[in-house]
This record gives sequence, C-alpha cells and structure tokens, in this order.
Amino acid sequence: MASRPRSKRHKGLEPNLYFNGVSFSYRNPVTGKRHGMGSDKVKAQAAARILNARLMKGDDLVARVEGRAGITLSAAAESFFKERVEQNPKLKESSRLNKHYVINRLIKDRGDTELSQIDTRWCASYLDESFLANAYVQHRSVLSQIFEFARTKGWVDANPVTPTAKSDVSYKKNRQRLTRGQYRAIHELAEPWFRIALELALICCMGRAEVTAMRYDHIVDGRLRYVRQKTAGRSATANVAIQMTPAIEDVIARSREVSPLSPYVVHRVPYRVTAQIRRSRDHWAMVSGNMISREFARLRDQLPEIKRLKPEERPTFHEVRSLGSHLLEDAGVPEADIQVLMGHADVEMTRHYLDGHGTRWHEAKGATLDLNALLGE
Repeated sequence: MASRPRSKRHKGLEPNLYFNGVSFSYRNPVTGKRHGMGSDKVKAQAAARILNARLMKGDDLVARVEGRAGITLSAAAESFFKERVEQNPKLKESSRLNKHYVINRLIKDRGDTELSQIDTRWCASYLDESFLANAYVQHRSVLSQIFEFARTKGWVDANPVTPTAKSDVSYKKNRQRLTRGQYRAIHELAEPWFRIALELALICCMGRAEVTAMRYDHIVDGRLRYVRQKTAGRSATANVAIQMTPAIEDVIARSREVSPLSPYVVHRVPYRVTAQIRRSRDHWAMVSGNMISREFARLRDQLPEIKRLKPEERPTFHEVRSLGSHLLEDAGVPEADIQVLMGHADVEMTRHYLDGHGTRWHEAKGATLDLNALLGE
C-alpha cells in the first residue's frame, strides 16, 4: 500500500518538513509538534535531514526492503475501518459511529505519520497530551486495534500501544452528582417523551443505552427484561429481569400515549426523517443515545445552580442512574438487590454509584463486650 503523496507545495522537501508559502516548519515525528524553521530552504532542508536521522527509527531501510515503508497511520486506519468495522455484521451501529469518529480524529491529528516512526513513546505522548478520562480510553483502544490490524498485514512487528497506560491515571472525576431537586426541575422542563426516559433511568437504574433499547416486547411474564450493554457478553449479571411494579407499569402506560406508535418505549417524532435515520435505526421514531445526552444537557443548563458550574463538573444523564440507586438505598433496599438491578458484576461498582450523595451511614450492632469481665472488676 503506497503512502499518501505529498502535495506540490511539499514535493521535494525532506520528510516531516512543510512549507506554507512563506516559511518552513518541521513536525517532530515522535511528538507531532511543529517547529518553525525559517524561510531559508537550504538551511531548513539541512536541519530536517539531521533531525530525521536522530528522530526517525533506524529500521526504515529494512522496512523499505520488506515493502513496509511509506505506510501511514492514515492508510492503516482507513484500511482497518473498511475491513474490520464496516464489514463486521456483529458490530452495532453506535459502535461503528464511535469508531468512525475516533479514527477521523487520529487521521486529523497524526495521519501523515508513518507506522515505522511510531513507538511507545510516541503513543504515550500523543494520548497523554490529547485526551482525558473516557476519551483517553476510547482513543487508546482504537489506536491499539489499528496496530493489531497492521500486525496481521505485516506492516509492523509489534503493537507500540500495548505498554501505555490503559487509562488516564492523572484524571480526577469532577462531575457532580445529580440531586433530587435538580432531577425534579429537569423533569418538569422535559417534553413527554423525555420524561419517560428520565423515569426509566431513575426507577430501573438504567443507562442511556438501555433506555433507548427498551421495547414493549421486552416485558415477559410480568418482568421487564434488559441487557446492560457495557457488560453484555462478558458477565451473566448483564441480563436483568425487573419485576413489574405499579410505578413501572405507570411509566409504560404513559409512554404508549406519546406519538407516534412505536415498538420502543422511549420514542418521539423526529423533526425530519432522513435516509440516514432509516438506515441506522430499527424504527424511525427510535431515539439515539446522543439525542438523550443532548436533551439532558439542554435542560440541565437551564438550571442556574448547574449553569454556574464548569462544563466538566455538570452532571450528565448517567447521573440519573446513580441518583436512582441512592434513592433505593434510602428506601431500605439491600445493597445486593441494587447491584442486581444495575447489572453490576461486583458490589464495588455498585458502591461507586452509591457514593457521592452525602454521608452514607452504615448500621452497626451495639458492642457486646462485658467491660467488667474484661477489666477484671
């Protein structure tokens, strides 16, 4: 596979050297950062040759003999998407769209970098400087998948992403929990279809993926069945059957009154039904996860107490699920039952959701020691 040809403006220049019509700049192949090189072409070319000799990996000549030279991250990412993402019938549309977004970002940021120049230091530097929290995890995962794909093609010998940190260890969660008062205010502002989404998330402790996927035919033998998407296929606890209660039955009944008729519990009439909507959804009135997040953010930001917070501190739709678990605990529901309802494989994750809603007091039995006997009195 040939590399993407350089533009006429850059033709004849040393690798990693660029000209904007006025001056030259050099892009460090390790960090991706650009450095000004002045307007003298001869000096810029000479400097680029020295820098390339120091920074570019010494196996370029070997790669050229083996036919691996010139393969860029962009070319590898595009091939990966075409063969492993577009042609994968088991991949959900939401996952396909997420990978497409991440790949486009990688191509935009570092697409021209040749695979032979990318090592673990390069990967760690790029990920650490560019992403935080979940974005770090997502971009690291896709970058690693691209290199595993490249290994199967013989373009690289090893995956340089593997030794990097699996998560952004420097990230500290700043997002605040959603309070009961904030939930009530958002619920009051919401349209009927979104009230159903809010109530399902609160009562059943569902995430947005489960809320949008919930169908009427998921009610079987007096139980509302759902699959926790994050752990589906990896843990049996992802399959949850919730006993129907008057509260859940009321939500379901009111959802049927929302136009139009739909097999999905959460549905709405879109502003327009495009060809893309028809292709990507099972039903044209189905609501996407991104729409849930956008609508929650729109309503949330109308509350003065939330609008004053920094964007990264504002609660998201996911906090409705956490609030629901907290309210259940307050109502006396055992921690083990809340764990099952939330589809968690271990109780530690459930406790993570229960924390942050104020001080949690744990009931303890009174002391049974006989002090007189202990002290010998």
